[in-house]
Amino acid sequence: MIEKLKNKYLFIDIDGTLAEYRYDDKLYADKDPKIGSQNLNELLFGDLFYKARPLKIMQKLIEQLDPNKIYILGTILTNNEIFQKYKWIEKYYPTIKKENIIFISNTMLKPKVILEYQKHCNIPLENICFIDDRVDVLTEAELNKIKSYHISSFID
Repeated sequence: MIEKLKNKYLFIDIDGTLAEYRYDDKLYADKDPKIGSQNLNELLFGDLFYKARPLKIMQKLIEQLDPNKIYILGTILTNNEIFQKYKWIEKYYPTIKKENIIFISNTMLKPKVILEYQKHCNIPLENICFIDDRVDVLTEAELNKIKSYHISSFID
């Protein structure tokens, strides 16, 4: 996979892609606060996201690629989450530039955000790849001609 991704601009999801999709050893469930450890207090004031375990396979991948071409494209719910995710990325993925971290509020907008960056930065679409854990978002990206990979593509 490293050879496929060299010299490409990568847009990479955080939860479930760079980080395990568990917090405090419970499944993270942003749609149903009764599942897992989340509640409004934790989302607004806790350190739920900072405790996420990084995926070593992704750490190794990112270490071998051009940091100028790596963009993080994550979804957030609260300001607290933004702060924690910046701090978390800095700790576990230190080569990623802060200016290349993009937070949006709706996961399904990711393909549109990638296309806007592609236009704004004048990057040929064939030089862009997207990595995420959600098949619905990856499918939408592929329908928009964005080369997309599920996190499982990186697991041996």
